[in-house]
Amino acid sequence: MNILVTGGAGFIGSNFVHYMLENYPTYKIINLDLLTYAGNIHNLDDVIDNPNHVFVHGNIT
Repeated sequence: MNILVTGGAGFIGSNFVHYMLENYPTYKIINLDLLTYAGNIHNLDDVIDNPNHVFVHGNIT
């Protein structure tokens, strides 16, 4: 299953990404974030090499 997470580099989004990758290891997480003041790419440092996690720097609009 593919899951799109918007704002996945922020506090809530990054914790959701970590939760999903830990509890649903077969799911693929597509993480879309513009990395404005609220997003921090370093929140994802420990999952950046996970093959089930894809980070996309972009805007949903």
